[in-house]
Amino acid sequence: MRNYFFEVLSILLIGGSLLFFLECIDYLKRRDYVASLILMFIGLAVIAVGKEMARLALAQKD
Repeated sequence: MRNYFFEVLSILLIGGSLLFFLECIDYLKRRDYVASLILMFIGLAVIAVGKEMARLALAQKD
């Protein structure tokens, strides 16, 4: 059960980070470079957490 939880959570986190990048593009269109830079760093951080959750899910399969 825990294995599926971490797999679903990692997919949601990696997919959710795409929303940050889409919002980043929207801010770039509005020429708000500081906000887009902040959103880019948040998106990268969310991807990193999703990657670690996926790694944890793979480690628990063994």
